[in-house]
Amino acid sequence: MTKCILSKYRKDGCASCDRLCTHNIALEGLDGNSGRVGNAGLPKDYRGYTLDNSPAREGQAKVYALLEQYVSTFKRARQEDGERVKSLYLWSDSPGTGKTTTASALLNEWIAHDYLGALKDGKQPQQVPAIFFDANDFQTRYNLATMTDDDEAMARIGAEIKRVQAAPFVVFDDLGVRDVTQAYRAYLHAIINYRTTNALPTVFTSNLPIEDMATVFDDRLYDRIRDQCAVIHFDGKSQRGRR
Repeated sequence: MTKCILSKYRKDGCASCDRLCTHNIALEGLDGNSGRVGNAGLPKDYRGYTLDNSPAREGQAKVYALLEQYVSTFKRARQEDGERVKSLYLWSDSPGTGKTTTASALLNEWIAHDYLGALKDGKQPQQVPAIFFDANDFQTRYNLATMTDDDEAMARIGAEIKRVQAAPFVVFDDLGVRDVTQAYRAYLHAIINYRTTNALPTVFTSNLPIEDMATVFDDRLYDRIRDQCAVIHFDGKSQRGRR
């Protein structure tokens, strides 16, 4: 069974739990691939990671100290008229430095906070409190749908845009890795502008400094990305294959 993202909140680290634990089922489902984590679309390689057990933690100690403070602001999402939870832009000069792993850990932290906070407040936890959005994969599917005039695929893409727009928390992975068309740029702007306007936190990952988004996209989209967004740089070389 994948390590439960609630284990850090239990004194025994979930050692006394089994696969029929109601909380684990609510988060992972009986098959380990559904529940709230499955609904988020988080890739299997990144499930179960939190800031505590992330394999990127050791190599990015300074970053993780900042992120511990960031996660402490998640409680604001449950407070009426509370201060907004800011967005993050995680970037490095090279791939494989732990950005996606870290962003996934933050997504799991959000799901855990949302789930436990709702139970504490006597409310029903949200079924989709967060979404992992692979920007590169989305662009590939969009390009294929437009090239083949696939109306059904475009309808699915439209529905996905609406889901990502309104999700309480989103990881926007691999931003700016490819050139974009004007139409695709408009879709990205629709997502990011909606989230920024409605104070919905987004964690972006990229291999480019945030200033380059003005060149990859345009000044308008760059302005939306950086609004209420803290920039964090990941040092070091690629660690892929060592996890």
